Amino acid sequence: MVNRFLLAVISLALFVSCGGSGSDLADLQGGDTKVESPTASPSPQPTLVSQPEVTPEVSEPKTETAIDADSSDIQNIVGCTSSGHGELRREEMLESHELWLGTLVGSSLDEGYKLLAGGSVPDGLIFNGDIHLWWVSASDHTIHHGIVDDSGELEDLGPISVDGEIFSGMVDPDVIQLDDGSLGLTVLDGFDRSGPPGPICHLRSSDGQNFITENTMLDKEDRFDPSLVIVNGQWWLAVGIPSEEDSLTEIYKGFDGQNFVYVATVEGAVPDISYFDSAFRLLTCSKSGMRSYSSSNGEDWGLDTIIPFRGCDPSRITGSNFFAYKVESGGGNEMPPPVPMPDERPPTE
Repeated sequence: MVNRFLLAVISLALFVSCGGSGSDLADLQGGDTKVESPTASPSPQPTLVSQPEVTPEVSEPKTETAIDADSSDIQNIVGCTSSGHGELRREEMLESHELWLGTLVGSSLDEGYKLLAGGSVPDGLIFNGDIHLWWVSASDHTIHHGIVDDSGELEDLGPISVDGEIFSGMVDPDVIQLDDGSLGLTVLDGFDRSGPPGPICHLRSSDGQNFITENTMLDKEDRFDPSLVIVNGQWWLAVGIPSEEDSLTEIYKGFDGQNFVYVATVEGAVPDISYFDSAFRLLTCSKSGMRSYSSSNGEDWGLDTIIPFRGCDPSRITGSNFFAYKVESGGGNEMPPPVPMPDERPPTE
């Protein structure tokens, strides 16, 4: 019953944080921020882009420190928490969610086409020459892995395994490829419990289907939708803080997936952080649309543009101009992270 209540509250929060409103653009863009309009196209034609090896200017961290991770704490459990995992189940709240694949070049968004129904919070990259995607499936409320074939169809390879098990309770996947060629998947763990979910957990895999737990990255309440980029050995983690009023994104930096320290906050939630063309890039969802930021050092961020956007959960497909995102068919129920009600905190373990 409590989980159903959280799902209902979840529905309200992302509807507010991700629902576009044209009337808000003039108020939120400010200064010289540009507002661009997307175009529709049935089949995007992307180009692959190289990932530069450029060392950004990085200043010393500020004093606020995230809770340090200790991999020894998770040796005897599956994932990064001993609670918040459950049996596979169909999730009705996600059945109206659709995965779309388009292109994003600068501020020019081509909405592209629908890949599948019943999927949410996608992320992906180019791996072994193919587009690989990870998302949360409505069919069993697990993270699925799939490949987009040459004809543009998505082949669903089924739920991923973690430490040899398949279970519900990990959401918000974000994937990177590491220097050794392996894949790192950052997720929000512990989603299937009555209290606040967490922590943010990092997994590793050689094939994108079978993962092992690497370590806990960040253990702070009410941080959701993690997104990670590694630049010259420095780890940069963006996390969303949903709100019925003004949703925010926090940026942290650390080393080897641990010891993250807070460095910045920007407007909008459900972030996607990346690095290309010698600059950090950040996309977030807001009431006015998709906010696009850039930074030379990962700490000082400027708003470049606000793009009218009917979806949410933006994700650049690393290594290309592809852009994956979620659309709510019929404008129905959204499924944001749980947001505490005023003067009321969710129960803790």
